[in-house]
Amino acid sequence: MKTTADVVIIGGGVTGCSIAYHLARAGIKDVVLLERTQLTAGSTWHAAGGTGAFGGSANATFLHKYSFEMYPKLEAETGQSCGFHHVGEISIGRTDERVEEMKLHHVLAKRNGVETHWLTAEQLLEKAPVMDPATVKAALFEPSYGHVDPSGVTYAFAAGARAAGAQIVLQTPVLETNQRPDLSWDVVTPQGTIHAQRIVNAAGLWAREVAQLAGVYLPLMPVEHHYLVTESIPEIEALGFELPLITDADAEYYMRQEMKGLLLGVYESPCTHWAERSTPLDFGHELLPNAVERIESNLMQAVESVPCLGRAGIKRVINGPMIFSPDLAPLIGPYPGKANYWTACGVMSGFSQSAAIGMVLAAWMTEREPPMDVFMWDVARYGRWAGKDYVRARTGDMYATRFKTVYPYEAREAGRPVRTTNAYETLQAKGAVSGASDGLEFPLWYAPKDVEARDSLTYRRPNWFAPVGAECRGTAAGVGLIDISTYGKHRVAGSGALGWLERMMANRMPAKDGQIALTPMLSPRGRLLGEFSVARLAADEFILTGSGSADRFHHRYWQDYLPASGVEVHSLTASHTGFSISGPNARALLGRLTDEDVSAETLPYAKVRRIAIGPTAEAILMRLAYTGELGFEILLPGTGHRPLLDALLAAGADLGLTLAGVRALDAMRIEKGYGAWWLEYSPDYDPVEAGMSRLLKFDKGEFVGRAAALAARDTAPRRHYTMFDIDTDNAEPWGGEPVVSGDAVVGFITSAAFGHRVGHCVALGYLDADAGTEDDLQVEILGDNRPARVRKAPAYDPAGLKMRS
Repeated sequence: MKTTADVVIIGGGVTGCSIAYHLARAGIKDVVLLERTQLTAGSTWHAAGGTGAFGGSANATFLHKYSFEMYPKLEAETGQSCGFHHVGEISIGRTDERVEEMKLHHVLAKRNGVETHWLTAEQLLEKAPVMDPATVKAALFEPSYGHVDPSGVTYAFAAGARAAGAQIVLQTPVLETNQRPDLSWDVVTPQGTIHAQRIVNAAGLWAREVAQLAGVYLPLMPVEHHYLVTESIPEIEALGFELPLITDADAEYYMRQEMKGLLLGVYESPCTHWAERSTPLDFGHELLPNAVERIESNLMQAVESVPCLGRAGIKRVINGPMIFSPDLAPLIGPYPGKANYWTACGVMSGFSQSAAIGMVLAAWMTEREPPMDVFMWDVARYGRWAGKDYVRARTGDMYATRFKTVYPYEAREAGRPVRTTNAYETLQAKGAVSGASDGLEFPLWYAPKDVEARDSLTYRRPNWFAPVGAECRGTAAGVGLIDISTYGKHRVAGSGALGWLERMMANRMPAKDGQIALTPMLSPRGRLLGEFSVARLAADEFILTGSGSADRFHHRYWQDYLPASGVEVHSLTASHTGFSISGPNARALLGRLTDEDVSAETLPYAKVRRIAIGPTAEAILMRLAYTGELGFEILLPGTGHRPLLDALLAAGADLGLTLAGVRALDAMRIEKGYGAWWLEYSPDYDPVEAGMSRLLKFDKGEFVGRAAALAARDTAPRRHYTMFDIDTDNAEPWGGEPVVSGDAVVGFITSAAFGHRVGHCVALGYLDADAGTEDDLQVEILGDNRPARVRKAPAYDPAGLKMRS
């Protein structure tokens, strides 16, 4: 075993072996993988091995597709069989609600370049003669699906990694991981210590225990998962081909052919957790006791659709543990606040994701940034607020409802609330229907007394459509009050603060106290990493506001650029709260609560000051509003949130004050053409194609990403940020839908809403640079093509007179 390495990977499952393979292939030859027992021990060896190209979002689909297409290549390269069966998948729907979901699946797959098509009853029988088509309402076929041999894939990655120069060491548990003053690591094993520049925790079932060795917390918990394998079935023996995979989400099972029988897997409800405190160190290639009675109802429903299953004998039942994060997505990337410590854990769909995880981490480690936006898998999306109780509740709910119809706006309640402001109870009493961002509760909308304070679940216009409309119109007519406590809030201070911000941000920073600048932040490759309002309180003190869910993502990035002295960067996201007040009466409301002059002359648009407002003497007031109305954003310490709310409600009673939630805010910002982080703006885009060219100040000197942004400016963009009007009746796009011209997909929607101030559906998205004519565009909504028109200016107050009034 080596005593030094560039990268030490801990864990020899399919994910760890994929990372070793991709790192070595990327030119990092000094890679050591340590496996505590044998390769595949833990969850890999007993996996069912399903793999498919569609992953929901565009980027997840790209990554799943990479994994799916990897296996034939890997097998050819290494000579190790991956057991790849390219058979396709049939998804069946038994209910009208499920068919609606399948329509959205079909639409999103089209946008992402994944083929799917509907099957008639006759076509269903051709592909799956064992099925009874009378039991289903719809069937959707996806050719890019199959299954692999889990051990074969793992050993193929291992063979490829060794051939490229990586070392794999078995029977070598990690006992300690100790960080040196230079931020490298000593990895201690019974066979000796390896001095590593970087560690990757890919320890699977033992990821929590390995993390604890480094003082790292990972929100993970194992659950039990059953599948069974039947004896040979005559109907399958008589087939001259292999059946596609069959997924019946209503009955909550998946099924595929195994030899001449069937394999049936179930995400049982309720979920059964296992080893909640810690995974036993002596566990490896074992299984858990069978509890087949937990899947009996699923089995009976499967027999309805596949009658021959009811006549089959059961050969074996597998009950093995898998370890998941709260949203069942992987936790990958550099761990915030722990230099040179990387994670690749909680991989649920191992054979749809592991190959891609290896590719992403290899690019991230060699190029300092991933090849695309992978925040949906980034370990930075969870903080320590996601404690054990939350993880248990959330994994249990997400697992047990794995096949439940999922609605785009659905705010799952399991494990909540975790974090609240002290105004939470007051807002709930006012009818707030809440969601959560980064663990913090916030109002989505407010239910009138005659409307149930709960989301109705539908893909069409839900019960909050009318109340949100009233909130938007109330804001435009009087003054809207919106809780903005979930905003990301950061303080940058010190003698070097201005210079540091000039280097980190692409726009010119405020030159005078009291000014605010809107700016993108770029990666070295010129991709968008953030969009911030930078408010200058003093020459050595700035407040930044941006995405709250990206708080750790941003601080992790900034940490690499901080000098040894002269600059301090602190997150205020958890400690500070806030309100937005906007509308024609916003200034009058503010004037009732402060002795200071807040007129347009003394506090014009894009200005900031410290101010005493009502009961709080330490607020930060910014003359901004995401609604596009005359407005102000107020930031203050969390202790003052409820007292300020009470004061605002009392002072605004005769000013037409309307409590508005984030769904109203979303509708209003889309009417104004304002993009949102993770939707319109993300590392998938450069600032030119995102419509931010006016915010790039190349003449100010060097800033991170300047050279790449210059190249983007001087090159024709791949696509461009676009505003749309869409003709809708009872359903708006939810985001991700393709924009089509004839039969060609020429763009996609990122956000959409009914614009209650303008009276029609408005949307944001991107059009391909070569989309051609914009006269015949349509957006497919739940299988129905709706006419769409490009807007050259915002639908609401295009000149921006209201917000500057």
